[in-house]
Amino acid sequence: MVAERVTGTTSLAEPHWKCSKTEATPFPPPKSNSPSLNSVIFCGPGVVKVTSIRNIAGQIVNKDTLSGVLLIVENNITGQALKAINLFSFKVEIFQITDLLVNITKHVLKPKHQVLTDRQKKNLLKKFNIEEKQLPRMLQSDAIARYYGL
Repeated sequence: MVAERVTGTTSLAEPHWKCSKTEATPFPPPKSNSPSLNSVIFCGPGVVKVTSIRNIAGQIVNKDTLSGVLLIVENNITGQALKAINLFSFKVEIFQITDLLVNITKHVLKPKHQVLTDRQKKNLLKKFNIEEKQLPRMLQSDAIARYYGL
């Protein structure tokens, strides 16, 4: 699932550094002119603390061209570490490794979701003669919203 979101999955074969504090294994972003470059970092089995986040931040090379980081953890993240993550200039998405065992977009029981453009949304509102406040809401913490990066 994560490999699908990172463009150019062929470059995800080998890690380019290891962070001993968190046993983090990152994968370099794809080598392309794509405007959205992501990096994937797998953290080890320990609890992720502020020092671990600082080590990861210090070792990320291309911070200026990076648009996002997928941080995959096995255990919890401390509150201070979450605050440190919010200080990054790029978007950091955190996933538990257990959340990635099943691809939720391809599950039989999950209805199909589609991200709408503004024009599609206006057409939908006009078609059903409803207002925007009558549309169903989705939390940012919802699994599908996190999958699509909303």
